Amino acid sequence: MVVPRRCLLSAPLLSASLLASLLVPLIGAPATGLAGSLEGTATLKVAMPVPETALFEAQLQELGAADAPARLLGKARLKPAGVSPFRFRIPYVEGMVRPGHRYSVRAVISEVDRLLFTTDTVQPVFQGAAAPLRLELVPVGDAPLRGLTWLLAPAASQPVPLEAARQEVQLRLDPVSPTFSGSADCNRLQGSFRLEGDRLSFSAIDHTMLQCEPGVLADERRFLVDLERVRGWRFVAHQFELLDDSGGVLLKFETRPLPSAPAAAALRPSAGRPQG
Repeated sequence: MVVPRRCLLSAPLLSASLLASLLVPLIGAPATGLAGSLEGTATLKVAMPVPETALFEAQLQELGAADAPARLLGKARLKPAGVSPFRFRIPYVEGMVRPGHRYSVRAVISEVDRLLFTTDTVQPVFQGAAAPLRLELVPVGDAPLRGLTWLLAPAASQPVPLEAARQEVQLRLDPVSPTFSGSADCNRLQGSFRLEGDRLSFSAIDHTMLQCEPGVLADERRFLVDLERVRGWRFVAHQFELLDDSGGVLLKFETRPLPSAPAAAALRPSAGRPQG
């Protein structure tokens, strides 16, 4: 059957947008609109605690010349950072990845204005198979030590009941000033500290004068004597060890462990459930 010529002339013209939508399945969508992502995990090279308020961030960067800043293409953030390993997914626009250019992923953990952990090697991407990334973070100086509440081991895993005759022995190094605070078996503590590399010492130790049971006060006196003898520190198996001048262990501290990701999710109230 032949369509009359007048019918073809009277048919409405296709709009440019409709024509483009019909052609897309044939020639493909514009490359600049395609979305991609990089997935991976980051772990701590040294087993150390991360503050509950810390931020984890992984960045996809285009590397320029030696004196040029890197260009940010995408990032992933976890706040709070949670516990290691940190799993991330970085979205990016594929059209921004240019042939012949170099790209890498960098990760950091920070708290307010303090950098706590960072990757110290270049992790190249887009140079082979798209396998999940494996990053490793190292501590930045003594920054991870400060700002955390350390508990005399094994109090972190066996908390002291409220009705007990003694309290938890705690130590907190201030993140800004060279001062510390905390508590012994009976009394509150405060004073100054000096931290240089692996050398650490405490001075001007002051405390309240509460009177507790004789046995509790005796343990407290021993703790204060050991604290005054501290000359160094180190991390061993998640514990913060305080050492004497010859490297012997005087005291061991640890942090109360954060719940794992499944346990933390179980602790959150369900949506729509009334809270008591």
